[in-house]
Amino acid sequence: MLIAAFENPVDDAQSTFRTLLSALAEPLLPRALPVLPDAPAGLTPAGAALLLTLCDADTAVWLPPQLLEAADYLRFHAGARLVADVADADFVYIPHGAALPDLASLKNGSVEYPDRSATLIIDAEGFSKGDGETSITGSGPGFAAPRKLDIKGLAEPFWPDWRAAASRFPQGVDVFFVAGDKVVGLPRTTRIEGR
Repeated sequence: MLIAAFENPVDDAQSTFRTLLSALAEPLLPRALPVLPDAPAGLTPAGAALLLTLCDADTAVWLPPQLLEAADYLRFHAGARLVADVADADFVYIPHGAALPDLASLKNGSVEYPDRSATLIIDAEGFSKGDGETSITGSGPGFAAPRKLDIKGLAEPFWPDWRAAASRFPQGVDVFFVAGDKVVGLPRTTRIEGR
């Protein structure tokens, strides 16, 4: 049986989109998502909220192959086109505990069209103020001062891959981390220290 998505599709997607823009404007600052829809197995409500907001018939989405119910959910509710090769995807969803793709293998845009790149949505265990040895410090556009954050449960080797991808700016990928009802943005303009 197909699971319902946003109760008010237009209003819920618009309010979620505004939250995502804010998350990218102030990177590494957790923000509460305004709406959490029901989600099929393998897809968290926060992950579902982002995919329902960002994906449509013009976007290519990659999900791990075991998320068959989630694929049907996105096809039905968003009209999303699912792709088998992660290199062809505009949006890549990584459930908690799943292996991360090599960021260099994703769409990175071009110098002329850097916006033609992939966006990752990664499920994390949680977020905390960055005071531990696993925390990172971000700086760059959107930071009045460097900001620390610990993104718990993030698979390795994400941060070394991130630094390598960021070295090709303006090409690169953007990332949203989700945990519980929170989202954290990590645009390619962010400089990361630590880890």
